[in-house]
Amino acid sequence: MTRHEDHGVSRRGVLAGGATAGFVASGRVALAAPRLTAGAVVERMKQHVGGPWREGGVDGYKSGSAETVVTGIATTMMATFDALKAARRHGLNLVITHESTYWSHQDRLTDLEDDPLYRRKRDFLAAHDMVAYHLHDHWHALKPVDGINLGTMQLMGWSRYRHADNQRMFTIPPTTLLALAQAFQQRMGTRTLRIVGDPALVVSTVYESWGFCSAIPGIDFLESEAQVLVIGETQDWDLIAYAQDAVASGRKKALIVLGHVLSEQWGMKACAEWLKGFVPEVPVRYLPIVEPYWNIDRPVFEIDTRLA
Repeated sequence: MTRHEDHGVSRRGVLAGGATAGFVASGRVALAAPRLTAGAVVERMKQHVGGPWREGGVDGYKSGSAETVVTGIATTMMATFDALKAARRHGLNLVITHESTYWSHQDRLTDLEDDPLYRRKRDFLAAHDMVAYHLHDHWHALKPVDGINLGTMQLMGWSRYRHADNQRMFTIPPTTLLALAQAFQQRMGTRTLRIVGDPALVVSTVYESWGFCSAIPGIDFLESEAQVLVIGETQDWDLIAYAQDAVASGRKKALIVLGHVLSEQWGMKACAEWLKGFVPEVPVRYLPIVEPYWNIDRPVFEIDTRLA
């Protein structure tokens, strides 16, 4: 929505603007620009996602309401306290988060009502008039490509390598498993990437499952034509053990484990660019998640402990 010119406003602009304030100046009625609400942003998202907006999933308001006036929008992988503090510093009070605000996929509060950290986080959001909006199901359902997959493809430069019949599979120029892992490390900046398989293994077909990947369908992914499966996270005792046994049996297979957040957060960078296309009134900014882990060789502590 563009800013109204001083020399007048069309009837169409008045009708589209919602609530406005008017005053008489030089014999004309001048209207202030309408205030953008969180609900208006969500309605625009519904129109641009490329498919039906389904009820009953996890998407929705986790703090604040549709009536909250938006000063700016932050997109982030998870509404961690770090991300909320960063959004506040940048003057962004609508936080669109791909994963939860309150530590479970469904943001269930049944066992958290008396938890002191839950109360502190809830009160921080309320004190700064912030909205946390969970955008998970519909961002994965973005057309024509899953929004999370879109962002990671762009980061890795893999868009042209995607299989036409399977957006999870890529045929890349041949490289070694070690070189591929190093490419992920360099582009994602991760400190704690893990790999199962021979570092010298030549790989050219990659199957991805960003975020969590359970044994099923992870085993099927490993049994595909791909030499390497790249995932966010899984359980050590099922899919990782299967990958280790596949290698031990002589199979030319490998597994790269990036971490859940590191594997998916680039999709929320893509989300910021998507939002800029139809929300021009306020700033839109992607906020990367602080990696909470460090390793012995690089003991980096980046978590923001400031309370103000």
